[in-house]
Amino acid sequence: MLISHRYRFIYTKTVKTAGTSVESYFERFCMPEGEWQPAHFRDEYESPTGVIGFRGRRAAQGHKWYNHMPAELIRQYVGVDVWNSYFKFCVIRDPFEKAISAFEHFGQTHSIPRGREGLRFRLRYWSYTAEQRRFLHWLTVHGPVIDRDKYMIGAAFCLDDVVRYESLEADLERICDRIGVPWNPSQLPRYKSEIRRPTSVASVLYTPPAVQLIEQLHAFELATFGYRPLGQRAPAPAFAAPRGVLP
Repeated sequence: MLISHRYRFIYTKTVKTAGTSVESYFERFCMPEGEWQPAHFRDEYESPTGVIGFRGRRAAQGHKWYNHMPAELIRQYVGVDVWNSYFKFCVIRDPFEKAISAFEHFGQTHSIPRGREGLRFRLRYWSYTAEQRRFLHWLTVHGPVIDRDKYMIGAAFCLDDVVRYESLEADLERICDRIGVPWNPSQLPRYKSEIRRPTSVASVLYTPPAVQLIEQLHAFELATFGYRPLGQRAPAPAFAAPRGVLP
């Protein structure tokens, strides 16, 4: 997460959305001019110019500011006046693709357990490939990443805009123009882009039960951000920030 007092913006960091790359790009605007240096990991930083949340290999316990902070906690720390007057944004992603990315990152070593329960699962889904079964079992046990608390406070959408992962550079250029900072795509790092295997694609991994699970758990995102169900892959419409309480 980021807070820039220089440019009056707040960035909340979602999971598996190129969040670290985007965070790294905007960090320089949260520090005094000339102080920023690129780094994959980052210690917690706070100064009169801004805040950068802790980002590292270990857990963020013991830190006031950390990368995946909920929006409500950020608002509590900065106060309502700052929260309401600063421009707030995050990155969102097609839930079906986000689930695959999370599986590749968190579920690389996942396996269906041996024993009666595992055998029942394999027999129930015997017609699927081994990798489809592994993906479905991971989704069933761990569930896809749901981090609504980065753009919701209670039942209300709490940000001013979103960047779509699918149109990342175009949307980041728009955000930069909005907050008055330069956009230079060559300075956008590509952290963690090498993790995903070329074979981990929707057409290979998804089965009807997996599709149904994502549609149920991400019904809010599909409806709010205009992403299409799997099989209806038309581009999502332009985002208009909803106001007030959402279903």
